[in-house]
Amino acid sequence: MQNTTYLKLKIFLHLFLVYISWGTTYIGFKLTLKVVGPFFACGLRMTFAGALLALLLLCLGKWQPVRLKDLTHAAIYAILLVVLGSGMLSFGQQYLPSGVAAIITGSTPITMLWAGYFFAGQAKPTRLQTLGLACGALGLLLLMQEQYVASPLGLASLWGVLSVLTATFGWVAGSLLIKRYPREETLPPLEDCALLLFLGGLESLMLGLLCGEQHAILWDNLNGGILLAFSWMVIGGSIIAYSSYFWLLEHVAIAVAVSYEYVVPVIGLFSGWLVCDEIITPQMIFACCLSIGAVFLVIRHK
Repeated sequence: MQNTTYLKLKIFLHLFLVYISWGTTYIGFKLTLKVVGPFFACGLRMTFAGALLALLLLCLGKWQPVRLKDLTHAAIYAILLVVLGSGMLSFGQQYLPSGVAAIITGSTPITMLWAGYFFAGQAKPTRLQTLGLACGALGLLLLMQEQYVASPLGLASLWGVLSVLTATFGWVAGSLLIKRYPREETLPPLEDCALLLFLGGLESLMLGLLCGEQHAILWDNLNGGILLAFSWMVIGGSIIAYSSYFWLLEHVAIAVAVSYEYVVPVIGLFSGWLVCDEIITPQMIFACCLSIGAVFLVIRHK
C-alpha cells in the first residue's frame, strides 16, 4: 500500500512538473525575444539545456560512448523537433500573444492523428475523432480571425499563426518518423535527448546567424527578469520537462503522459495575462475550450 501511494505521488509530481514547465515556456520565449531573435532564443535555450543534461549524465556516470551514426540521427531529427518544433514557435511568438501560441500548439494530437493515418499507416480516425478535428479547426479559425481583427499587427499575426502551426507540423513529423523508423540500437533516452537538444540548438543558432539575428541583439533590454525567464526555459522547459515526460512514458499509460495537452494551453493563456498583461477576450476563451475539447475527443479512446 505504501509503495502504491509513493508511486502515485511520483506520478503526480512528474505530471505537475510537465504541466508547469511546458505551460510557462511561452512566457519565457516572449520575454527572451525582447533581447534576441527567435532562432537565437531557441538555439541558446536548447544548446545550454543539452550541454547541462550531458554534464549531469557524465557526473552520474551514465554517459555512453557516442558513435557517428548517433550524431547523424540526432542532427537530422533535431531539424524537425528543435529547429522547426521550437524555433518556428519562437518565430511565431513575435507576432502573437503567448497564450494564443499555447492554444495553437495544443492541437498537436489532432495533427498527429491525421498525419499518422495518411503518412504512417495508422488506423483511420473514428467519427468522434473527426468531430474533434472539426472543433479544433474551428478554434484555430476563431483565433486567426481574432488576431487579424484585434491585433495591431494585422496580417503579420496571421503569419504568426502559420509559423506556430509549422512548429506543430515539425514536432509531429519528427515524432512519426522516429516511431516508424526506430533504431535497433539506441542510446539511453536521456543521452539521446541531450544530443538532440544540443545539436538542434547549434542548428538553430546557425539559422539565426544566416538570418542576421546577431545584428539585432538588444542588450539594453536585458534585465534580471528576462535572465530568470531564460534560465527557467533551459532548466524547467527543457531539462525538467523532458526528463519528467520520459519518466512518465515508462511508468504510466500514454494517455496520462500526453495529458499535458489539456493543461498547457490554459496555463499559457492565463500566465500571459498574469505576467505580460496580455488581453484575454471571450472569443479566445471559447477557442481555448474548443481546442481542449477537440483534443479530448481525439485521444479519449486511449
